[in-house]
Order: sequence, then structure tokens, then C-alpha cells
Amino acid sequence: MRKKELSFCIGIHHIATFIGILEGIYYLLAGRRQFWKNCVIFCMTAFQSFAGMKIIADLRRGRSRLNDSFMRFRRLGCGRRQEQGILWGLVVLSTLFKTVPVHMFSCEWHA
Repeated sequence: MRKKELSFCIGIHHIATFIGILEGIYYLLAGRRQFWKNCVIFCMTAFQSFAGMKIIADLRRGRSRLNDSFMRFRRLGCGRRQEQGILWGLVVLSTLFKTVPVHMFSCEWHA
């Protein structure tokens, strides 16, 4: 795996985290919803905020937990194609997890 590709994936992950935080704050301030929906949005925003604080701490230290995790994963001995596929799969799934649920819980569903 090229370092440039790994850095790009880590950047996408970090951007998705901050988008998730901003989206959660926006929907919490935007209007009234059912109590349980606000609770879910609040929890998702709180978890993303914690992740955002860890990202900022990593940037200040000059280290990346995601890079360290990938290096531990690399020791498992997967091929380059498998590493690449798993990395991009995880980036897509984490990006969806960080941005979609808050939006889904903020919508009003009518039958």
C-alpha cells in the first residue's frame, strides 16, 4: 500500500468525522423532533466529537492512530490487493456510518 493512498484514506476518514459533528450540531439546533430521535442524534454527535478530539490530539502529537492500526493490520500478511480492498471498504463504511445515521434520524417519516 502506498503511503499517499493511506494518507488520502485517513484524510477522508477525518473529514467525515468533522462532517458528522457539524451535521449533528446542525440537526440538534434546527428544530423539534421526537425525544428519542434527539437522544440518538445527541449520542452520535457526542461520539463523533470524542473522535474529533482524538484526531486533534493526534495531529498535535504528529502521530496517527489510524496509520498505526493499519501497520498492525499489515502484519497479518494479506496481499497488497486485499489490503487495498479492505482499506477502501473500511473508509466507505466509516464515512457512511459517520454521516448517514444523523440525517436519517433527523428526517420525519410519513406513512
